[in-house]
Amino acid sequence: MNPLRAIRQILFPETCVLCGEPLTHGEETLCHRCIQELPFTGFPFSADNPAARALASKTDIHKATALLFYQKNGISGRLIHKLKYHHHPSVGKRLADFTAPLLRDQGVEFIVPVPLHPKKLRKRGYNQVEHFGRQLARLIHAEYRPSWVRKKANTASQTTKSPLERWQNVIDGFEVNRRRLQSGHILVVDDVLTTGATLAAVIIRLRQALPEARISAATMAFNAYM
Repeated sequence: MNPLRAIRQILFPETCVLCGEPLTHGEETLCHRCIQELPFTGFPFSADNPAARALASKTDIHKATALLFYQKNGISGRLIHKLKYHHHPSVGKRLADFTAPLLRDQGVEFIVPVPLHPKKLRKRGYNQVEHFGRQLARLIHAEYRPSWVRKKANTASQTTKSPLERWQNVIDGFEVNRRRLQSGHILVVDDVLTTGATLAAVIIRLRQALPEARISAATMAFNAYM
């Protein structure tokens, strides 16, 4: 360890983002005890698991996985909240560390994050999915492509629309940068898969532009109670 870092660790020890206990040697972001309490789904990266089936009901999906079961008031909900609202990007990187083994040797070539609206991005300061996606790309030797999909301003009221019109409005809220797209095996990443509408809308937009591509998805968490 770098001597300056060692001194910094003594004076200002890093702590677990969940329990606040000092991290020991070999621990990063989360202590071993909190990791053991995480509700891992055990979903394989496949076309037949609850996450994949939730997306397949809305769009054509090659494979999908989700790392954790989402519990709003539980440990996974607190962890995602730390990432989104308390500027702990290391959480995204750590969850990518756990997700990467599921994706190795799966032929993923490009990773695309679900984008935030520019106003929300400016307010929050960063896309909570960015560090998850970048770390995954590094670990599985894929290319991270945040500029492929953009969130558009969408001010049309939903109140007078039919369910089908509302769904089309969600899809219309995204646009792809056709000049930069490349076909291949594309993995779209997001934080929590709930209804799957937003993630599916991004996948639909990519598939419209690249009908021959294989498009998969991976999320940090899956809300099984929706």
